[in-house]
Amino acid sequence: MTKTPEKQRGFTLVELVTVIIILGILATSVSEFLRYGTQSYTNATDREEIISTARFVIERLNREVRNALPNSLRVTSDNSMQCLEYVPIANSAIYLDIPVFPEVAANNIEVMMLQSLPPTATNLLSIYALNSNDIYNKTTGVIATFNNIALNPDLSLPSAITLANDTLFVSESPTNRLYLIEAPIAYCLVASSLYRYSNYAYSNENTPIFDGTNRSLMAEYLVNNINQDSELPFKTVPATLQRNGLALIRLIFSRNLERIVFNNEIQVPNVP
Repeated sequence: MTKTPEKQRGFTLVELVTVIIILGILATSVSEFLRYGTQSYTNATDREEIISTARFVIERLNREVRNALPNSLRVTSDNSMQCLEYVPIANSAIYLDIPVFPEVAANNIEVMMLQSLPPTATNLLSIYALNSNDIYNKTTGVIATFNNIALNPDLSLPSAITLANDTLFVSESPTNRLYLIEAPIAYCLVASSLYRYSNYAYSNENTPIFDGTNRSLMAEYLVNNINQDSELPFKTVPATLQRNGLALIRLIFSRNLERIVFNNEIQVPNVP
């Protein structure tokens, strides 16, 4: 019986199975390593997107809310949304005199220090609004409609504002401050998205009346529960004699396995 030369001998079944098992273990290890690497990259990307979105929204809110008409900041809500609503200031001036009770109603106001016309179209002014009802009602003697501004280029002389109707204001401002104001703006959390609404009518309802056309998507992946006090996205603290009014912002983002909470306080430094 001839003996097979050593160099011509093949693999045994045991050796073949052993190699397959080792290759399987190596393939599993490599695939797990790749999976964890991909998952880590995905998580980091989601986290970066959430942080960028939150920074943008909070910075936008800071800039806009700080320019809100004093005491116009309010939180409105229903079962499907919660909104932070305010009235932006277009310009301001110092008035010389306004008609208040028991004076006779008039349709002309002289103002000083009005250096330029409002940068946006507006036909409303406000004098000494003490609460949001005064502002959004528009019938309590602190909001008036005007037709024209006769701007005087000489700042040492008064400019004239012509009102749409003879008006009698409720009271004088302690600082004789007059604000030219725009249409309200609201940031609303609807489901998991934050929208910015603009160019809608004044309303004293608990929730602003939107037509749904003038809104912009500001953020997604929000999981705030508007029925739970600790997760409300918006709260307000009214101004006192010792401090300014505050808007408290709490935005809770969640995407895949990432959950990030952002808290922010915004001061409203203007005074009526």
